[in-house]
This record gives sequence, C-alpha cells and structure tokens, in this order.
Amino acid sequence: MTTTLLVLLIASSPVLLLALFFLFPIFRPIKTESDLSTPGFPWWKFYYIKKFLRPVRRSAGGKADEIEFREMPFEFDKKPLADTRHAVIHAVGDLMCRPDLRGAHEPLWQDIGKELFSADLCIGNLEFAVNPNWLIHRLYRYSVMPEKAEPFLGDPRFGHFHILTLGNNHINDSLSQGIIATCDYLDTKAVLHVGAGRTIQEQDEFPIVEVGGIKVAVLSYTFSTNGIPREKTFLHGVNLVRFNALDDEDYYPALIHRHIGLAKQRRAEYIVACLHWGVEFEQYPPLRIRERGRALLDAGIDCIIGHHPHILNPVEHYKTRDGRDGLIFYSLGNVTTYALIGYTKKIGEIAGITLESGADASGRRVVRPSKVSLLPFVYFRDAVRGRGVEHRLLPLFAGAQAVRDRTAAEQYPRRARGLLKRSEKHYRRYWRQRGIEYR
Repeated sequence: MTTTLLVLLIASSPVLLLALFFLFPIFRPIKTESDLSTPGFPWWKFYYIKKFLRPVRRSAGGKADEIEFREMPFEFDKKPLADTRHAVIHAVGDLMCRPDLRGAHEPLWQDIGKELFSADLCIGNLEFAVNPNWLIHRLYRYSVMPEKAEPFLGDPRFGHFHILTLGNNHINDSLSQGIIATCDYLDTKAVLHVGAGRTIQEQDEFPIVEVGGIKVAVLSYTFSTNGIPREKTFLHGVNLVRFNALDDEDYYPALIHRHIGLAKQRRAEYIVACLHWGVEFEQYPPLRIRERGRALLDAGIDCIIGHHPHILNPVEHYKTRDGRDGLIFYSLGNVTTYALIGYTKKIGEIAGITLESGADASGRRVVRPSKVSLLPFVYFRDAVRGRGVEHRLLPLFAGAQAVRDRTAAEQYPRRARGLLKRSEKHYRRYWRQRGIEYR
C-alpha cells in the first residue's frame, strides 16, 4: 500500500506543481520581453499562460512601487500666463479586431462616444492591418476587411479618431502589403496615421496638428512585430524600437531621438509619443520600462501614451531635467478584446490631458499640462435576440453607481451589471491614483 501511494505521489507531482504554479500568484515576475517569438526554454511560456489566466497584480519593485504610484502628486506649474488658451487631448489603448464586429455598429460607442470624441485631438491604437487582399484572423495574426475596421474609426453621432497609431506588433501581420493597404484605407477615411508607412520619406512625416493654437506632434513606435520579420526592402515600414529589451545594449532609441529633433525643427510645441511597450498581463511596468520612459521625457518627449500589456498600468508624473511636467500613461489597456478572458482585460481608460498655452512674465511662450483625467470603461459583448451580437463600452464608475442605485436594470443586461461591479472593485483597489481626476 505504501509503495503504491509513493508511486502515485511521484507520478502526480508534476501535475501538482503545475497546478500550484497556475493557482498561486507570483509576486516577482520573470523578466521577459513579452514576445512569444523569443527562442529558448519554454518555461517562460508556461509563465505567460499563467499570466494570461491570472494576471500579475503586484509590482516587481515591491510594495514601495505600488504606494509611489497610488500617492503620486499631479501638481503642475501654476505660474500665471497671459492670453491663456486650452486644448484637450483624449487617448485610448488597443483597438482589437473582432470577427463579429463590422459595419456601422451603433451600440459600440453609444455610452462613451460623446465623452471620448469631444476632445480637440483624439488618438487610438489600431491593433490590426486592414488588407482586403490577404485576410488573416488567427490567435496571433490579424488582417481584416475594411468593413471590420470601420466601427473602430468612430461614430457619426459623436465624432471620430483624428489620429490612429500603427506602431504595434500586429501591423506587420500581412507584411508590406498590409501596411500599405492600411495606410491607403485610412487616407480614404481622412484619418491621420503614424508608426508605419509606405515609403522611407513617410517614416519622418509624422503628423503635427494645431489644436487650441498649440502645435502637437504625434509619434508612434513598437517593441516587436511578433517574430514576423520585416521585409528586407521594407524595413522602414514599421517604427521598431526594442523598448522591452532585457539589456540596455539592445535598446537603441535613435529613431525616436531623430523624430524629436525633426518635431522641434517643425516647431512642434508639445510632443506625444505612443509607445507599444511593456509586459503583457502585468499591472505594473518593470523598472527598465520606467527608466527608458523617463529618459525619453528628458530627451524632449512631453507625454507618453502606452499600450500593449492588454491590462491597465498606472500613470506617472515626472519632472524632466529641464523642468517640464512630463506624463507617462504606461498602459491604457484595451478598448475591445479578442480571445482575452477575464474581466481585468476588459477594462480600459480614456486618458485626458488638458494643455494650456500663454505667455509668462518674461513674454516667453509656454505650453504645459494643466490637468490629467481618466475615464475608465468596460468592454461588454452580448448576444441580443433578433439583433445578433452587440458590443458596448460601458463607463465604469457611472455604470457601477447605477447598479448600486438599482437604476441600471433598463440600461445594462444582468451580465453587464455583474461585470461592472467586479471591475469597479478591482479598479479602485489597484489602479485608482490620488492625484488624478476621474470621470
């Protein structure tokens, strides 16, 4: 009997160890570049699956990091300016394609569209290629028909994205053909784009738009193309910078520095860099990402809009060496999701940056942030009898309050009410920061 139990214990130990690995959180994440194409022993891929099922909630830097973010002040320069003007920028994270979302889909933006598209400048990250000649819809590769891209551009009732960033790990999924087709498609829709381009010249032709009398440059880059090599004759097609590299010698941000210089030459007064970076399914950025982000602010970037982790990360206010108030939104999460399970991956944010411009006491022109706000929302998908599948983006705090007030029954299905309650509880525990205005 004892021998039989011993044999059973030995035989089952790998299963038990694997079960423990998936069930219990790991507080100090394994260092990876968050790229499934990385060669080597598959141990970290087990860890990736573990994070997919149970995202890492704690910072690798420990409790001190979490407290720093939670208590971080967002107090900006308040010295009086003459002839003050204001402009508002809104940004969201990953717009992920879905096979059941196409055409004019009215429910998608009906709950947050008025708020999102009210900004002077609205930015989102288009996380797929639009390529009618090469359709791909697999777990890690996406290339879709134009009608599947249309809902992501905006809503005629509320407005549309002014700029969509293409510097992400899926824009190269159908190679140069997809990049060219996506740029052509967005041109027909009068939507500006940046981060991937058709020609070498286009790589340096990032948009500089004037909003509220302020010239804002928007840049875009990605850390990876998911192991799908850029074509040798089309290396310029994607702005690739290895933000996630484990060693500093593999991180080479010269392209960004060149674009900072060009932006200043073209008289940009505020530079926004949209960075596809960070580690998937971890709620806090690793130290190397924080250090590289701050260095880019010191180099001339004013605001970093981050995405890729497919889960929210906090926001940082950083005083640059030359005295500017820099901002880093490490990850704004997802807008819509595909094949991502769990309510934490369905929470996204609308980042709001209010800029003010004017002349200081010496007559020097000043452009600076005056307010940071966040509007968290939840992606909800539901099958509706007679109408097929509906996709909605629900405001988190207003929706959860309606649930508590028992006024949400007419607004939201039962499943949506449960999702709002769980999501709000998690958001308040991990992502709420003291110095930010929430809507």
